[in-house]
Amino acid sequence: MESLIAAVREQDEAARFLAWPGDFDLDRGDHVEEVHLASGTALDGFAGDGHDSPLP
Repeated sequence: MESLIAAVREQDEAARFLAWPGDFDLDRGDHVEEVHLASGTALDGFAGDGHDSPLP
């Protein structure tokens, strides 16, 4: 089974729908800092919210 994120990347219309009004940006998968689960496993980013800076 293909991942949902991969499917969204392949479907321009779905990506546009999530980008507006959802502000879901697949080009921004970076974390501001490293993120880990309690087990120590690292989490990989896959999308940002489109904002240039964190909200207060």
